[in-house]
Amino acid sequence: MKDALMQKSILLGALLGAIFGGVIGAGAGAITMTLRGTLVGLFIGLLLGVITGALTAALTVKTAGTTGGIGVGYFTGMLFGGMFGMLVGVLLPPSLRTSANTEGIPVLDVLMIGRFETAMLTSFLLSILGTMVGAWVGGKNLVPRNLTVNKSERIDQYDLVEVVVVPQQYDGIIEVGDIGVAVEIYSHEDFEIECVNPDGSYKWLATLNARYIKLKSKIPDNM
Repeated sequence: MKDALMQKSILLGALLGAIFGGVIGAGAGAITMTLRGTLVGLFIGLLLGVITGALTAALTVKTAGTTGGIGVGYFTGMLFGGMFGMLVGVLLPPSLRTSANTEGIPVLDVLMIGRFETAMLTSFLLSILGTMVGAWVGGKNLVPRNLTVNKSERIDQYDLVEVVVVPQQYDGIIEVGDIGVAVEIYSHEDFEIECVNPDGSYKWLATLNARYIKLKSKIPDNM
């Protein structure tokens, strides 16, 4: 599950980073009021956006997983984006800062005058980008939990259950609406489910958490 979730999240993060980074970069470059400045900002924004987005998504999977949601993703992206942006700003070549100064724009002269100012600017911008990516990825990966379970809905061995959410690692194998039998009960939360096709042929056997299934029907007491 982790590997599939990580790969999909990194791709999503890179895509979101490119979009948000391009917008932020182009907006920052537009301060120069020149086409060249806007295009340079767009290019830098796309490059840093892809890198920041992918790394933020990977870190969000580690911190939020499928339970942290938007809140954990939000803070993960904000903190990582800020620290990564500060590092990028410190390592930014002096020639780039000099180039910005030569545009003759007072606000750029202030923001790019030294290494510290540049680091604060990039930290701020990438923190915004990381926050958006982290919140998006964390929210998308969130799997809803059943907070209360009625005793009459408790799943016992050999009960029929229905899949309501497909775990990431079973994409293409399990489908929402599949009906299976709880052949083993590992705990109140984890069950070994076997599913067969309508013609009686084997379809899949998997260990599923209670958050992915719901009771379909209970086995009669006399069986």
